[in-house]
Amino acid sequence: MEKLKFLKSKDVQTKIYLVLSVIVLLIMGYYSYMNFSKFFSMREQISVNEKLHSALVSTDQNVGDELKKVKEEGSALEQKIKNEIELVLPKTESHTSLTRAIEKFSNDINRVKDPFMLSNLTYSEPEIPESGNYNILPVKMTIHSTYSNFYKFLDFIDNSGALSDGSRLLDVQSIVINFVSPKGSEDNISGQDEINFNASINAYIRK
Repeated sequence: MEKLKFLKSKDVQTKIYLVLSVIVLLIMGYYSYMNFSKFFSMREQISVNEKLHSALVSTDQNVGDELKKVKEEGSALEQKIKNEIELVLPKTESHTSLTRAIEKFSNDINRVKDPFMLSNLTYSEPEIPESGNYNILPVKMTIHSTYSNFYKFLDFIDNSGALSDGSRLLDVQSIVINFVSPKGSEDNISGQDEINFNASINAYIRK
């Protein structure tokens, strides 16, 4: 009987030991799980931080590139506008370029049936107005033309000074018209009334 009790007592101790061992293992497992969870969480957070840092660096680089691009485009635009202003309102008289522009206009519209013939293109000395940041370059010319081309000439002067095409700024001071070849006359080959007119225009010089 005592032997049986000893065996039972030993069995109980074994079970208790096993239970305690299981409890210890469970506790160790729990803490290990928690520690591993924290470890993996920390690794995941580190990975997220690394990605965020990489994204911020990339974004910073992109912003820097965009700012550089905007600055370069701004500088290019500024230079483009300066060049256009120099054509529209130059700092010198620029007789040659203005003469070429007027002669080109004349040649572009001059036709046998619709003449526009430029002559006596002359420049006077620049005038200095009392106020303003510009000087005036007087220009005089004599032109033989049809009425239709006369109106094209007025449009040419009226549309001058546009930055889009870099044309020299001009305006009309006076025009005197004389009829020289009415429609139907012997020397008229255009079939239109032809006129001679003297035009006084101003070009401008930036101070």
